[in-house]
Amino acid sequence: MTIKAVVMAGGKGTRLRPITYSIPKPIVPIAGKACISYLLDSFYNAGIKNNIITTGYKFESLISKIIENKYNDQSILFSVEKEPAGTAGSIKIISEFLDDTFIVGSGDILSDFNIKDILNFHKNNNSKITVVLTEVKDPSQFGIVELKDNKIIRFLEKPSAGEKFSNLANTGIYVIEPEILKYIKEIPYDFARDLFPRLLRKNIDIYGYLGKGIWLDTGRPNDLIKANQVMIDKYGKDYNEEFIKGKNIIVTMSKFDGNFIDESYIGNGIQMKKNIKIDNSAIYDNVSIGDNVEIENSILMENVTVKNNTRIKNSVIMRNCIIGEDSEIVDSIISPDLSLQGKSRIYNVSLASKIIESDI
Repeated sequence: MTIKAVVMAGGKGTRLRPITYSIPKPIVPIAGKACISYLLDSFYNAGIKNNIITTGYKFESLISKIIENKYNDQSILFSVEKEPAGTAGSIKIISEFLDDTFIVGSGDILSDFNIKDILNFHKNNNSKITVVLTEVKDPSQFGIVELKDNKIIRFLEKPSAGEKFSNLANTGIYVIEPEILKYIKEIPYDFARDLFPRLLRKNIDIYGYLGKGIWLDTGRPNDLIKANQVMIDKYGKDYNEEFIKGKNIIVTMSKFDGNFIDESYIGNGIQMKKNIKIDNSAIYDNVSIGDNVEIENSILMENVTVKNNTRIKNSVIMRNCIIGEDSEIVDSIISPDLSLQGKSRIYNVSLASKIIESDI
């Protein structure tokens, strides 16, 4: 059996705007890797080397980034949709390439499951379709299921408080036999809203499997910050040095001159001056940080400059930004290529203009 993987990566990532105005959500970096990379790596670790990526929004950027990353010896075919086809519809479009068992995943959701276990469950139950599930605290943002004897007997998308009957959420990862594709009758067509109810009406068993590993929706900026922290905790190295504490991913160990780093990702070519504190953050390549700077629960993307005496908390600073001295940025997103004057005060806003006046 030659299993193929299909990665859905065509969404616009509207909840993550303005970040996704300039970069498609699947290639937003998380702890040094594009979000989609974790899913592709989990497939590869299960022995799956043939992948099809369905895309639409900003497909040129996505394809370029994936080709640039050179994913081991994986074969990747791209399917570009001119119009949104829906989650199931995007699979229908490429059905001629799916002649055996295949697995589907969402490239814009952080997932790091044990795929071998999922495939074994599917095979051992002679399942035609298996939905991977995860437990969530707040099911109101997800599709939830009711499970009985490993079979799904009910679905509900984004339940209200009074409608909740389960905390088992649909992760968007499915193992499917090709004969299921005949039930996708039109395009656009959605798995949860259209296909699954149709299969249940036809008494076709849908198996549910509780996934083992990390799954996190990165739909909002705070989720993205949390995702960085989760993956740093999983893949980071333990440090217990005078100025470097906890789990960290430090790509290039350089001379930090007594600057404090805790539970963070530090990329290549970082320039640091003195009296800097970086806590639970991700600092990407070629970032320059001045004296007396504090960065907490934040993400600084490539080529950002932060000048002296500045504080950044719970924020995302996108590439090529300059943050003037004596500034404070809290609970905010700064879009690419912005230059903030000194003594700027940015609280709970998303900035997208080219020139930002001070004391906002």
